[in-house]
Formats: sequence, C-alpha cells, structure tokens
Amino acid sequence: MRPFQLLVLATTSIACSNQVTYEDPEGVEVLSSDFGGTDLMILAHDMTQDFLDADAFGDERPRIVFGGIQNRTTQHLDTRSIADTIRTSLLQSGKFSVLAGEVGLEEIDREIEHQQSGKVDMAYAVEMGRQKGAEYVFFGRMSEIYKESGRTESRWMKFTLNAVNVQTREIVWANEKTIAKKEVKALLGW
Repeated sequence: MRPFQLLVLATTSIACSNQVTYEDPEGVEVLSSDFGGTDLMILAHDMTQDFLDADAFGDERPRIVFGGIQNRTTQHLDTRSIADTIRTSLLQSGKFSVLAGEVGLEEIDREIEHQQSGKVDMAYAVEMGRQKGAEYVFFGRMSEIYKESGRTESRWMKFTLNAVNVQTREIVWANEKTIAKKEVKALLGW
C-alpha cells in the first residue's frame, strides 16, 4: 500500500470506531445544551439543601409524599428521576417520614390484592386501613426557553418545586432553580 492509502485507511478506521470509557458519575458532564445528569444532580442537590435549610417544619417529622413533576420542555426528561433523587435525600436526612407515591401505591395495591386472594395465611396478612396519610405533598415543574441562531443554541431551564399542606392547601415552601447553557456547533462536524 502507498503511504497515502495507509493514511486514509488509518483515518477511516479511527473515525468509524466507537470509543467507550467509564466516567466519574459525580463529575461534570457537558456534551450539549440538553438537560443531562449533572443538571439533574445540581438541581436536586440545591433544591433539597434549600428545603432542609428553610426548616419549614421545626422539630416535627412530617409525613410527605411526592406528586408529579411536569415536563414543560421540548426535551425528554425523566422527571421521576429528579423526584427520586430529591426524595432520597429528604429521607436520608432523617427529618421526614416519606410515604410511597404514585408508583409505590401501585405495588402496594397489588400486594394487598394478593394477600386478600386467599393464597396468603390471614395470620400473616397485613391489617387493612392502617396506612398513613401525607401531611404535605411535593410537586413541581420543569420549563425552558430555547433559542437558536445560526450555529448557536441557548437553553435556559427552570425547575420549580412546591410543598403543600394537604389539610389547608397552603403552599408552605416553594423554590426555583435555573440552569443556563449555550452550545456553539462546529463549522464541520461528524
């Protein structure tokens, strides 16, 4: 083979092969202006810390449940993952009694149905009507403003989270966190 052909062959094989590596899951990930893992962790951490610092409940250990987080963006966002991260942090703080939400209730209902089916010895079945109700419900919304001009994309994202007293419907805590990203696309790209 001629040197030029070897160069073309080497360049083609390098450009056409995928490379997979492990990365630090706590490290900063910035591949595009899209919402990513680092954004999720920043929002969840900051929102959780702000809520814990607010000390809205004093020495009480209130029962809380997470409602939905609406995705009002143009992106596919796993809003349950955002809620999971915040819920886990609040539970681990030891300051809250966290109750199963929408997803957990489906599993609980299936288990209760199984226990009532006659397949379970009633001496080992749980007593009905003993579930606890939530005193506070968390719900939120993710929204964005997206702009594009030539090779530049700009994304401004806002996450809003609210805690509502179930008995009074009073919003006892609310906060917003924002993330702004800009991506300038290369003139030539693969």
